[in-house]
Amino acid sequence: MYELIGSIRDVFSSPYISTPIVSPNLVKELWILLTKIFIHSDIYDNKFFAIFAMDDIYLYSRRQNIKLCLKDLEKWREKHNKNNTTEEILECVDDIILPDV
Repeated sequence: MYELIGSIRDVFSSPYISTPIVSPNLVKELWILLTKIFIHSDIYDNKFFAIFAMDDIYLYSRRQNIKLCLKDLEKWREKHNKNNTTEEILECVDDIILPDV
């Protein structure tokens, strides 16, 4: 699954994207799909690559004024800490769900 998720991440990873590259609805559908992979996968690599792709999609969506639903990610975060996931994943999730300070 790494190659598929990696391909998605590559599309959104540049901080220099200033024009839309896909429709807002496709961004939202990708977000929903990656959220499901992140939350429900038992394979660490799938979780890891999904959340890092989500981080890039989230940054893209902010630049394009696309509202993404963070509810499921927020619920996941309430149930997880350093005892049941990695610090890398927690930091990435926090970067997405915590408001800018």
